Amino acid sequence: MKKVVLLVFVLFAVGILAAETSTGNSTWDNGLLKWKSDDGMFETRMDVRIYIDYAQFMGNENDFRNGTMLRRARFGVKTKLWEDWSAELDFDFADNEVDAKDMWLRYDGLENSFLKFGQFKVPFSIEELTSSRLLTFLERAYPNLFAVGRRCGVGYTRWGSIYHISLAAYGQEFNAKETSRVDEAFGYGGRFALAPINNADMTLHFGGSAASQTTIDSKGLEEDFHFEPECKMGDTEIIEGGDILGIDRENLVGGEGAFRFKNFHLQGEYIMAMLQREEDLKDASFSGGYVSLSWILTGEYKPYLMDEGEFGKIIPKSNKLGAWELAARYSFVDMTDEDAYQNESAFNDGNQGIFGGKAANITFGLNWYPNPSLRFMMNYIMVDNSETADGPGNLIGNDDFSILSARFVVMY
Repeated sequence: MKKVVLLVFVLFAVGILAAETSTGNSTWDNGLLKWKSDDGMFETRMDVRIYIDYAQFMGNENDFRNGTMLRRARFGVKTKLWEDWSAELDFDFADNEVDAKDMWLRYDGLENSFLKFGQFKVPFSIEELTSSRLLTFLERAYPNLFAVGRRCGVGYTRWGSIYHISLAAYGQEFNAKETSRVDEAFGYGGRFALAPINNADMTLHFGGSAASQTTIDSKGLEEDFHFEPECKMGDTEIIEGGDILGIDRENLVGGEGAFRFKNFHLQGEYIMAMLQREEDLKDASFSGGYVSLSWILTGEYKPYLMDEGEFGKIIPKSNKLGAWELAARYSFVDMTDEDAYQNESAFNDGNQGIFGGKAANITFGLNWYPNPSLRFMMNYIMVDNSETADGPGNLIGNDDFSILSARFVVMY
């Protein structure tokens, strides 16, 4: 309850600040509240997001929960300081916890480039980097869980008329807690994107990402991959790789592509996670991918932003009819490596193979954007699991089922 009161107080205080500002001016920019100083040296905008979800599981035999949840309750402030500097502070209050998200300082006084310091998303995967405000489906596809996510580090980004490149060196995230005196894990990664065609009618995008990092775990060199069925209700995993021990380094590579023709949007990615292990244990590798197609029935399209190497926000042409979007996606993940070993004990016993399971989903989506600040989403997901898809507490493999999920979004 205290956290809810704190959130309300912060929103109220910011509202008073905006109302009482005597210099500069405040504006609504495609659903975003901004205020700027008269000389253009300062600019601040809020980033508020409230996502309320509902999910109904049909035909499953595992421990899933039907019902509603607060998926996200985000509050962030993004500010330009003295023209050449900018900063962001972003928190999530869902799940009755305060979770630090983006916290960074950026130097923008370079031509078509910037330097960033703090916690931010490591440049890897177009879907991972795309804000949740802009996602076509309720959740990111299976292979996104291989992506690095947010880490504390330093990054450099540069772009031109047809290219975008981002590099980063990073440690662990702010929320990570170490229970023993161990050195902070370290990694580095980068992403490039090319858009040789980008105009009002058509966009062609392709790119790639790579990252290499030591394992972030104070108890040993281990990694535990686990996957939910592209629905966060109940936080129940259907794919569980178990504790894979003896990892020296984790290497990630990914390829991505997108093609937009007017109001049709095709996009796909493929990601591989390769685990370098101690000399007595064989290396392990896992993979996943997706392909999606969307059609905006009312004629709007997703603009391509070269400075971000991503697609931007759908702005409805009419705030009465809004924008309507149909979408479909196929995604899969494979957490089985028959040539590797789970750990040293399995190696000594001659038990070859890591059988974390495989899963493939087909998702159909319907989105309505009444205006730039509101969004209604509905997904129907058909889940196909392999026999070895047994998450913790799940006793039944090969559990194929469907999910009907919906979301109401407020963002400004």
